[in-house]
Amino acid sequence: MSPSEVGRKKLLVNQSYQVRFMAEIILVVILATVLSALGTYILMIGELQSGFQSSESKLARVHEALPKILMVSTFVTIFAMVLVGIFITLWETHRVIGPVGKMENKFREMTEGNYGYMIPFRKGDLMKGLDDSINIHLNNLSDFFTNYNKAVGGIDPLLTAIEQGDGDAGENLLKIRNLLAELEQQADAFRAG
Repeated sequence: MSPSEVGRKKLLVNQSYQVRFMAEIILVVILATVLSALGTYILMIGELQSGFQSSESKLARVHEALPKILMVSTFVTIFAMVLVGIFITLWETHRVIGPVGKMENKFREMTEGNYGYMIPFRKGDLMKGLDDSINIHLNNLSDFFTNYNKAVGGIDPLLTAIEQGDGDAGENLLKIRNLLAELEQQADAFRAG
């Protein structure tokens, strides 16, 4: 079974973020419920306090008003939950999507040969710290390609000298082998991290 076929073993993979996000959603539900109850109370108390001239007529008026009151209260609750839900979702996902977008842009730049540093993540971003690791690897990658280009640039004139019979071919081959060995050491160091 491949790793992609195995389900996630831990439900809370980023416990502090997930617990806080769940707490925010629960807070939205609690606030919406309180708002609904408060709205229903405000709408009902007016009917109940307007006087008790006739219990039957008052009960009939409450019975007629109750569906309207509940409908208004429900729509106010839904509207409030949608607004708060949109705000929380945008707020939380922005803290994840922003860093992912920066990483996508950096990887795109890397395919074009730009190994410069990535723009750091903001303080509240959930992937803060990963930007430092990426920049360390970009620095190592940049150093590796600088050394690679230097080695390749040193090999080309030696090969040309061998082809044209200039200088000692054995000495030039030894220099090429040394440059390749140095390049292999740098590649091993890069792979090791």
